Amino acid sequence: MSIELRGLTREDLPAWSRLLAAAEAVDDTGEHYNEADLEEELANPDLEVGKDVVGAFDADELVGYFLVYALSEAAGFAKIHVQGIVRPDRRGQGIGTVLVGRMLTRADEAHAEKHARLPAKVTTSGRSDNTGQAELFARFGLLPERWSFSMRADLADVDGSLPVLPDALLLRRYDESLDAAMMAAHNEAFLDHPNFTPWNDVMWKQWVTDSRSFRPELSFVVVEEQRPDRVVAYLQTAEFDAHHQATGRREGYVGKVGTLRGFRGRGLASALLRHSLVAYRDAGLDEAALDVDSENPTGALGVYERAGFRVERRFADYVLDRPAR
Repeated sequence: MSIELRGLTREDLPAWSRLLAAAEAVDDTGEHYNEADLEEELANPDLEVGKDVVGAFDADELVGYFLVYALSEAAGFAKIHVQGIVRPDRRGQGIGTVLVGRMLTRADEAHAEKHARLPAKVTTSGRSDNTGQAELFARFGLLPERWSFSMRADLADVDGSLPVLPDALLLRRYDESLDAAMMAAHNEAFLDHPNFTPWNDVMWKQWVTDSRSFRPELSFVVVEEQRPDRVVAYLQTAEFDAHHQATGRREGYVGKVGTLRGFRGRGLASALLRHSLVAYRDAGLDEAALDVDSENPTGALGVYERAGFRVERRFADYVLDRPAR
């Protein structure tokens, strides 16, 4: 077997999309991607073309890939996200070993280039029942540290009743004037979450406000009456057309939801979820989905269950610690 590793380009989008579809048919992660999604991924200004998204080729056939994304710095460390896949019919041939080894080498290079003064956490995830993947990661020192759930709600079960917010608070539909305030609220709300790295303007535009999947009309914030420019709770929605293409069902994905510490315990997350689910239903969507850390310190799992979400899949978050360079 002779495997060539080279950077993926726009010309590889059809093959990359087919690779991911073949893997999803076996791995059942619930994630679907089309060529437009992958083109958006390649356009990420934080990725270095030719180095950070790399395909494994057998002759001209794409049989696997990896991606390395050096995220912004957190308190005392940098986080580097990695991911990769081998086409199911080519597993067990050593391709995954080659990819993980080169992926971690590139992660170390990105660490040295962008965050050398800090220790780093190299992170990835996978279904917790994927024992083959877990064994491969373990050989390279990537070990499970936390677990998360993907959850889903059927919008056919949603009625039209809407909760009333506490006094002096207002619910607003997202608009561009709230962009910076929502990002600031997200960064503040998640400060107490393990391994959280704050979002910067580039990341926020790439994955939220400039993303083709963002649905501002289905995103909501809570503000104070006296300070309407300050977001104290928020829910950001995405809709992925690849999910609709693969399943025939339209999904509202709750990409981000949070409440500032001083406003917790007042039902704001529940109110946002309720308003959003009704809005999703009225917009013609079929289901809603989200992901949650199983040990979320705010008790979010119970909030989501009471809103009608049910656990669908369980994932492990794998971590490899690296010292400062």
